[in-house]
Amino acid sequence: MLDKVEKLKEVVTEANKQFQDPELTTFVAVAIPEFLSLYETERLIQELTKFSIDCRNIVVNQIIWPSEVGSSRLLQARVKQQRKYLENFGELYDEDFHVVLCPLLEEEVRGVERLKLFSKNLIVPYNPDMGIHEMSRAVVENEIRQLEEKLAELKAKIGV
Repeated sequence: MLDKVEKLKEVVTEANKQFQDPELTTFVAVAIPEFLSLYETERLIQELTKFSIDCRNIVVNQIIWPSEVGSSRLLQARVKQQRKYLENFGELYDEDFHVVLCPLLEEEVRGVERLKLFSKNLIVPYNPDMGIHEMSRAVVENEIRQLEEKLAELKAKIGV
């Protein structure tokens, strides 16, 4: 029995070490711009920080942009409410965090193709006024920039 406990302790120690290595593990919090979500996200980040788990990334989802509201008073009120909590997210997680803002969609993100489309919002900030072709170009340009940075790092390592 003692042998099993020792093996379990080794596994737990190794898992804990991997969770605390930001090169191996990072936690991405996903929230919506509402009071309870903001509060719970802050609690979660504080707890993860206590255990030295990297948690510098936050996705704020289901945002309604003013340009998408039209004449709906309900949506206008919702935008106003969300703006307050978006400001709170900005104040809490300004410099040390990477906060990504994602739009409220008409349909759920289900399936590989819709997930691929949605994932572009994680790379290039969502812009409700940008057409799909402009967004695709922005995604490609961002990928090129990242590859160029990686190439520069590798050249510096080998002295070229």
